[in-house]
Amino acid sequence: MLMSAVLAVAFGLTPVTESKSPQLVQVDAQTIKVVGRYNQYVGKDGKTHLRGFDPMGRHYHITIDGNGHVEGQVGEGVVSFDVADPA
Repeated sequence: MLMSAVLAVAFGLTPVTESKSPQLVQVDAQTIKVVGRYNQYVGKDGKTHLRGFDPMGRHYHITIDGNGHVEGQVGEGVVSFDVADPA
């Protein structure tokens, strides 16, 4: 799974619509550059954690569980969505 794509969606940099239907998300090199660097680790809870600062300087902490459920906080906002690698 491309973590930069997860962060691009969480930051609102990649257009997606609120829908239960799967959507294909593609990020280009410029978007990856805007996402920037982040700290990634697997916690004791088995979830992948992404931490850092978004392009607006807001702190974020995003978690991704084994089923692809993403949730976390970006600044004062909360994000929640599901991801999967394309089949």
